[in-house]
Amino acid sequence: MRLHIVRHGQTDWNAKRRIQGQLDSQLDETGQQQAIERGADFKDMPLTAVYSSSSLRTRQTTQLILGERTDLVTFRDDLREVRLGVWQGQYWADVEKAHPEMVEAHNNASPNFNVEGAENSAQVQERGVTAIESIIAAHSQSSATDNILIVSHGAIMKTILAHYLDVPLSELITLSSLPNCAHCIIEVSGQTRQVVTIAGTPTEETDWSPVARQQRQSEPVTVHDIPPP
Repeated sequence: MRLHIVRHGQTDWNAKRRIQGQLDSQLDETGQQQAIERGADFKDMPLTAVYSSSSLRTRQTTQLILGERTDLVTFRDDLREVRLGVWQGQYWADVEKAHPEMVEAHNNASPNFNVEGAENSAQVQERGVTAIESIIAAHSQSSATDNILIVSHGAIMKTILAHYLDVPLSELITLSSLPNCAHCIIEVSGQTRQVVTIAGTPTEETDWSPVARQQRQSEPVTVHDIPPP
């Protein structure tokens, strides 16, 4: 069984670096086109099931990916983006200026991250992995050729990938962000889960690979932008 996990298309909030979290925002024209183009990946692919975060931007992305297809979609709250509490709706630039230490704690998945109403990285990872495992369990009788589409969000997707690749959450800041409509694939066989593709690139060719991570440990740290949730 293959899980095709896709990030939603760009929203106007993404473009303005406004914190979405679990607030709703709509796809802008760029995001709509991204979703339509991503639909080409699935045009001729039979899908066993389709799951989407219940957020508006993921629902819109799912609809545009499927196009005229009539696949039934199950909407799930547990696939929603990381909840960032009182930061939601604010601009990253303002939050970074007012709370630099807490933003750094968030970016580094520090246990010291503490914002009213927000989840920390460990909590969002637990929620995300539990959602993925429940989807896998619901399709335990699926064959190796079955495909399941899951549409979610950048930050929670990174924590999910980190779990299955055994990457510490503290390293996520050093890894490339998942662009809007990034398509990642996890192959499932029994109790084995293998991340084979990240944002359309074989995992071993990305900076998520064990070889790349080992090399990076002996080099100056390059910090990548966290995709605005």
